[in-house]
Amino acid sequence: MRWALGLFLLGLAACGRPMTPTEVQFARDVFGPGLDTSKVVVARGAGLTPPGKTRLTKVTRVRGTERACVRVARKKGKHAPAPAFAFRNKVHFDTGLYSSDMVLEWPDALRVPNAIIFAHELTHVWQWQNRDRTGYTPFRALAESIRLVDPYIAASGQAEFFSYGYEQQAAMVEDYLCFAFANPNHPRRAELRAILAPVFPIAELDKKIGQ
Repeated sequence: MRWALGLFLLGLAACGRPMTPTEVQFARDVFGPGLDTSKVVVARGAGLTPPGKTRLTKVTRVRGTERACVRVARKKGKHAPAPAFAFRNKVHFDTGLYSSDMVLEWPDALRVPNAIIFAHELTHVWQWQNRDRTGYTPFRALAESIRLVDPYIAASGQAEFFSYGYEQQAAMVEDYLCFAFANPNHPRRAELRAILAPVFPIAELDKKIGQ
């Protein structure tokens, strides 16, 4: 019985793919050496079957508008199913969101929404891999999502990064990328940079994307 369970878990772990070279570069640009990309597995859906290949398409380039990337708090009870989730070193994407390369054309363009959601979920992997520093556990993250009406909204200000919730941390990484490409002069970008820069290589990232 134990060997059967072991084979099942081994098969489940294999139902994913490693990161592509472009995805690895993306992760290094955003997170630096604090994220071990060799451990990351990318899965389609629940990860019960191999992800297979998807047709690589051109990126959707976000354009600068006043409202681009600005979050609006969700109303209580208005919770759409998450398009992706991370568990330890494995990231899962909805079938309609998953791609054979989540960050096609990086760093010349930002693939939306694939790349920014990828960054969000990789933040959770980073939290897991650095849990001695972040205190992250999947159960704490779940409790946070249940406790807060909208766990993705971070209050304005420049509090220390680790004082924010896990979803707020991931949302700030996601939002910074969005602002950097779509709305680089928005004041929220500067606010996020001040919060993220002590933790992630933001200055190097800005140089890489020419912003």
